[in-house]
Amino acid sequence: MPVFAASETVKIGVLSLRGHQMAELSWEGMVNHLNRSLPDYEFILVPLAFDEINLATRQRSVDFIIANSSIFITLESRYNASAIATLYTRTASGTPVNSFGGVIISRVDNQSVTLINDLKGKRIAAVDETSFGGWQTGLREILNQGITPSQFRSLTFMGTHDAVVEAVIAQEADAGFVRTGTLEKMAGEGKLQLSDIYVIAERHLSYFPYRVSTRLYPEWPLAKLAHVSEDLALEVALALFTMPEANMLYHSPYGAGWGLPQNYQPIHGLLRELKLEPYDDVAHQPFPEALKAYWHYLLITLLSFITGMMFIAYVIRINRRLHHHQQKLSHLNTELEDRVSKRTLQIESLLEHEQYLRGIVQTVADVNQIIITSTHRMEMLKSACDRLVSHPEYRFAWVASLRHTEQGDYIERLVSSYGSTEQLIALTQSPEMLAKIHQAILQNQLIQISSNELSDERIAPLGLSAAAFLPLRSDAFSQPIGMLCVYTHRKEGFEQDEISMLDQLAGDLGFAMHAFIRREESEQSEASRISNYEETIQAMVDMIEKRDTYTAGHTRRVAKYSELIARKMQLPENKIQCLVKASTLHDIGKIIIPDAVLLKPGQLTPLEYELIKQHVVVGYETLSGIKMYQDLAELMRHHHERLDGSGYPQGLKDGDIPLLSRIMAVADSFDAMTSNRIYKPRKTIEEAMKELQALAGKHYDVAVVAAAVDVLANEDLSDVSKEEQLPASDLEKQRFAYFFNDQLTGLHNAEYLHFMLQRGLHVHFHSLQMLLLKNFAEYNSKYGWHAGNQLLKDFADWLEVKCPGAMLFRVMGDDFVIINPPDGWLNDFDLVSSSPLTGTQVEANIQHFNCDDAGLSALQAYLK
Repeated sequence: MPVFAASETVKIGVLSLRGHQMAELSWEGMVNHLNRSLPDYEFILVPLAFDEINLATRQRSVDFIIANSSIFITLESRYNASAIATLYTRTASGTPVNSFGGVIISRVDNQSVTLINDLKGKRIAAVDETSFGGWQTGLREILNQGITPSQFRSLTFMGTHDAVVEAVIAQEADAGFVRTGTLEKMAGEGKLQLSDIYVIAERHLSYFPYRVSTRLYPEWPLAKLAHVSEDLALEVALALFTMPEANMLYHSPYGAGWGLPQNYQPIHGLLRELKLEPYDDVAHQPFPEALKAYWHYLLITLLSFITGMMFIAYVIRINRRLHHHQQKLSHLNTELEDRVSKRTLQIESLLEHEQYLRGIVQTVADVNQIIITSTHRMEMLKSACDRLVSHPEYRFAWVASLRHTEQGDYIERLVSSYGSTEQLIALTQSPEMLAKIHQAILQNQLIQISSNELSDERIAPLGLSAAAFLPLRSDAFSQPIGMLCVYTHRKEGFEQDEISMLDQLAGDLGFAMHAFIRREESEQSEASRISNYEETIQAMVDMIEKRDTYTAGHTRRVAKYSELIARKMQLPENKIQCLVKASTLHDIGKIIIPDAVLLKPGQLTPLEYELIKQHVVVGYETLSGIKMYQDLAELMRHHHERLDGSGYPQGLKDGDIPLLSRIMAVADSFDAMTSNRIYKPRKTIEEAMKELQALAGKHYDVAVVAAAVDVLANEDLSDVSKEEQLPASDLEKQRFAYFFNDQLTGLHNAEYLHFMLQRGLHVHFHSLQMLLLKNFAEYNSKYGWHAGNQLLKDFADWLEVKCPGAMLFRVMGDDFVIINPPDGWLNDFDLVSSSPLTGTQVEANIQHFNCDDAGLSALQAYLK
């Protein structure tokens, strides 16, 4: 084994990805470390271009090689190079990375190149044909997508990775292939902005720190060449394994070093798939190697040749024997000629008959094929009639049906074959023919018509010789559902075998007609069933909308927003329609929520919120039992799920939530934010967008939020902003009163007064008075709570009479607030002597509040 002498020079060849100067800067720290660690040797770095590596290895002008993984496989195959270490780098978190891949890039503003398929017809830049990260890894991916380099407009190898990136930035190339990490290094050096680069087919790998488009492969190896001793290789490997990572900071700001050699089988797999050395064409192998590799195929070929020659010899022998027998047969054939000639005339007549029947058989077979392939009843019958009259002996064919009406029975023409108008009128409107067809249908039997019966003055010119009326039945025991009428002008009329075949054909047509009719009835029944389902579900939706005016507008808007987002994301049309239907029905489960919770104008309690959440499960259970709504039910079920698992009802996360449900969730939340509610004001579009973006990736899908921000940013919400969610109908007012009316007196309660102040309705106040009842507690104590309640009710009724048009509130139990009372309403009477308070010892004090901010603040402070 060769051994290096002391102080002998050891040359390390390095593939210069980004030019010789960059290579020297990159590996200078490693070379210095080796010189310090192994003073008996002088280590020198030799930067090599792609086309210099093979020559340097062959001439032994270097002792070690650091190159990309595919070049190492070539050196291993050609020159018995062997890997002694594999490069790794550190990430910011300290994780070692010993793999790399390729990046396919374009300019971010070049919208014509965003997918691999877009590379067709484009100018492509790569590093070198032997560059693993800068060409071969990307080549494997595009070939897997069905793209070949021949489909590029041009392919230019730039020599270095920096040159490829610069060509793309300078728009000298539409796209480029470079090694992973190149972009980040150039960005760190200030040579580019990462935001200017678009990565095609980017793979997001949480464990890999660089942008990547391809599969990952083992990092560069350090390989010793065959002439280097194992001892020196071991010393170099140990020195590199103990090298401080700070010596190679140029490779990564967090350090880099060397580890044990990795498994390079993935590289073999790539080269084998791309048919690159050492897996290129076997024709390039030397003959002895090819013979050694494929000797079994050559042996099989040789044996096959010998067998073939033996078979040819056998055939020659058989042919000689056949020739001898043929001579004997020739003599016998001469004797048979007389016999054959005698039977020729007989056979000719038989052949003519046979050929005619064969034509009928072919016609019937073609009609049967029409029966099998047709998708519509009338189309099948029309095609069958046309095929029948394409036979040379048939002149016309049509299908008749018996119709029953209040005016009587009549024969209806369903379809007819092609033919002249005269034929059509003569054969389908002749009273004699219609009478016979009517008779055949009623008697459920086949009828043949002779030429004598076709003597009608309109039919005679057609030259017909016979007709056959054949019942169309679902089976042999059923009543006819039609009659197949076939006319021939063959002199002999119909053959008996021919009639049998036509009768069987009529049976097949009748069976097919019956099947089509049943299918049409089934489709009508199914359509009716679907219509009934849809009407029922729509009725349930209407019922919910009538309970809650907010739901109606909300449902329509969520469906609209969902459709806009889905179209922005370019979803298929059938998915979009499914989403719109599911959005329309997404709140159907609210039918089980009590009015006291559903219509509550204030914040919900935790218990009430849990009850509200049940509408998702109820909606799912309501619709999932109906087959046609099962898919919609599944989407509705998840529209309140959140990516981080904080949603309901199942707490699903990330990809477990269907995409359409994620779209519905964003649309639903956007409308909830931008709609007025009784208990809170609406957000602006800008505020809603900021909240959605803040929750993207946590509650909402990032891609869905991005699409929503794009399509909803300019949405016109003027109509939504006008909806105050206040009661409009008498029924809604009664429900509203449930929350805002005092149950004892029927007046408004303090909650409604707070609500008016929160909603800014105080701008309509011009006068505000408060009546404080004194000694009412003593009255209750003396006469009892029932008497006290009655006094309050009587006093409230009295106030309603004395203050028409004013708003009256009962607050603090025994006090009353009057808003906008009539001017001077106390001038003609006294509250104590002229009201139900007379004789009760209960007094009333009047306080006046100004209708400005200070006065309303004083009133609110008092009500607390």
